[in-house]
Amino acid sequence: SEDAASGFVVAAFDVPASELPALLEREEEFNFVEVPIYPLGGGASSPPESTGIMCTRATDEEVLDRRGHRAKYEAALSPHFGSVIVWGWGADSGLRPCPVYCRHCVLASQKPGVPKEAADSFLDETLLADRRTTLRQYLQADGGHVMHTLPPPELTARYNG
Repeated sequence: SEDAASGFVVAAFDVPASELPALLEREEEFNFVEVPIYPLGGGASSPPESTGIMCTRATDEEVLDRRGHRAKYEAALSPHFGSVIVWGWGADSGLRPCPVYCRHCVLASQKPGVPKEAADSFLDETLLADRRTTLRQYLQADGGHVMHTLPPPELTARYNG
């Protein structure tokens, strides 16, 4: 929404310059934009504390063609989904979060020191591909599947919150 009163809470953290190339490669399907960082509780009515870089969705064209990843994504997606779509999934696609990664994000949002406002924002302002169901609603309806889905052994250290 363009409404200045709307928004969501995010975590801001420092990424050493030496780690930026790996971040950009790992998050190849995102754009990175400079945004103001506002203090928690102050919102956009307060002056920004600083600026930061936020990952935002790219387009399928950017990921597949301009960044040269079409062959990679075709090999990974076509056999399972019949098409190569990164971001263009429709609201009626039935697409659901990857349970292992979703669990990782939920656990991270519940770590000690994470303000309740931030954890609630994550659960209540993250929408599924249907653009209606919040992550909290999805987790409440899924019977515990997401939170009981453990990462494979090679990702245990990385995806346990």
